[in-house]
Amino acid sequence: MVEDIHLKPCIELRNIWKGFQGPHGRTEILRGLSFSLFPRDFVGINGVSGAGKSTFLNILAALEKSDEGKVLWNDHCVCSWPAKKLSRCRASQIGFVFQSCHLVPELDVTENILLVCRIARGHVGDKDRLKVQEFLGRLGIGSQAHQLPMTLSGGERQRVAIARALMCHPEVIVADEPTGNLDESTGEQVMRLLEEICEEEHKALLLVTHHVPFSQRMKRQYRLHQGVLEKL
Repeated sequence: MVEDIHLKPCIELRNIWKGFQGPHGRTEILRGLSFSLFPRDFVGINGVSGAGKSTFLNILAALEKSDEGKVLWNDHCVCSWPAKKLSRCRASQIGFVFQSCHLVPELDVTENILLVCRIARGHVGDKDRLKVQEFLGRLGIGSQAHQLPMTLSGGERQRVAIARALMCHPEVIVADEPTGNLDESTGEQVMRLLEEICEEEHKALLLVTHHVPFSQRMKRQYRLHQGVLEKL
């Protein structure tokens, strides 16, 4: 993806500052950071532990407020939106794949995936359940539809998380260390599936990882260093 002045970002950060006051003074985590993610973009961001990657993602997804700056989703500034509107719009705008999956242990695979639909729309229908089966089949875990997360392997749980992320047809998939808890072989399988399905579904993929080889597979790469994004 080449940045095109005629293509509008689906998510944009403008001059973001974020810090905290400690016993020895103020520490800035993000320093005037600006970033644009475009439709169907594939972007990799790496950085050492403590570089501010989680803070960056939380602000981008409006899970955390910045001290200064603006967060825009499809040209709409979301900084002052009420929590209920943010939650609903976030569920349909951004799909999340986390390192630890964040599956609800008491719910089976199908209900875990449908949870995002309940958040976005307040209900699920027969078409949603059919879509779950379609995604699980594509991800190679169709037979696990009614199993609890604890009965699945790490790679299977991460595939469930990918299916959940795709359920509401978001423009953007945010993958935060999606292979961090997996062995090398399983991590490669999950990463390849994530890339393939985002390409097929025409999603933008934002991959945040300390694993530089995975980051280098993206079309654009950045390093988060001393509170700013450095293009690689």
